[in-house]
Amino acid sequence: MSAALAALAVLLAGAAPWLWLGGGNAGGRRLPRPPGRPGNQAHEAPANRPSRRTRRDRTDHASDTEEYAKFLRQLAALLRAGTAPAAAFGLLAELWARGSTRTANDLCSGASRALAQVHTGGTLQQGLAAHAATHPGNRRLWTRLAWCLAICEESGAALAELLDTLAEDAESAADMHRALHSALAGPRATSRLLTFLPGIGLGLGQLLGINPLSVLTTHPAGRIALVAGACLWLGNRFWCGRMLRAIGNKVPS
Repeated sequence: MSAALAALAVLLAGAAPWLWLGGGNAGGRRLPRPPGRPGNQAHEAPANRPSRRTRRDRTDHASDTEEYAKFLRQLAALLRAGTAPAAAFGLLAELWARGSTRTANDLCSGASRALAQVHTGGTLQQGLAAHAATHPGNRRLWTRLAWCLAICEESGAALAELLDTLAEDAESAADMHRALHSALAGPRATSRLLTFLPGIGLGLGQLLGINPLSVLTTHPAGRIALVAGACLWLGNRFWCGRMLRAIGNKVPS
């Protein structure tokens, strides 16, 4: 028993620097790509793996937002070249159908939905609104794009210029997400360290012969300390996670 606890203590002590440095880039997560560098689609995480999807949403959201901005830039360029809005959406649907990322699939699906709505007697903004209703993760982008189309149709304003402004806003949001991810790297590493620090301390104490496990499980004061420590540990996990989520939600999508 003591040999097993000693081995556990050595493993925990060796894991401490790894946790402090961010867990080897947080369990294999890729850092956000710098602006203007396209990702390698062959290494993108499949969209049908929910265990990876949550982590990708957190780390690659800036890259996704930049792809949406690129879509808006392309749409604005086609409109300036004299292409009709419906034809422009058709061309973009074909263009983004070649991509294999989740964002490319969403852009292709949104453009195709808007074009299908036109072919059935509706409008582009109706198709975009319908796509936004069925894809809540990217609802903000599609809803704002539908608003731009509706505003330009009612007022006669230049749609291309409005799309450029929307693309600039998306690019600014991407920069904010990237800066936030860098700023929160330290707090996340500290939170992970605090999560495993009690176990590391118990393992080292057992290795040094202090036998803290026996004190915590047999002595009345030790049991009280064990319960109090477990409550504080759970409180730390809950509060740190809540603060990190609250900070992340401050940045618009």
